[in-house]
Amino acid sequence: MAKYNRYYRREIMDAVRGVKKIIDDNPTNGISTATLASEAGISRNVLQEAFKNKYGTSIGQYKLRMRMAHAKYLLTNGSSIKEVSITLRYSSISAFCNAFRKYYGQSPSDWKTRRR
Repeated sequence: MAKYNRYYRREIMDAVRGVKKIIDDNPTNGISTATLASEAGISRNVLQEAFKNKYGTSIGQYKLRMRMAHAKYLLTNGSSIKEVSITLRYSSISAFCNAFRKYYGQSPSDWKTRRR
């Protein structure tokens, strides 16, 4: 299936880049897509569509990728699994461990053990 490239006004693309920067600068913020869109001054649907068109992934998947990358960074630098789950604002340690396992195919403790 060919990628559909749609033209968007400069203001929309500026908003999309701004949203990506917000996510990149603080992957732990947990801000909703609706709030990001509201702050950018565009609709949620337009933001989601333009973001996926520009970066090839949904905002939700991008946020998850950045969150999981930050989790690995924190674990690598000595944070405990509990500290990482709190920092990334998971509802519980098990919720974080499940998300990590689903994303990387192994638990955070297994990942930490194999890194040594």
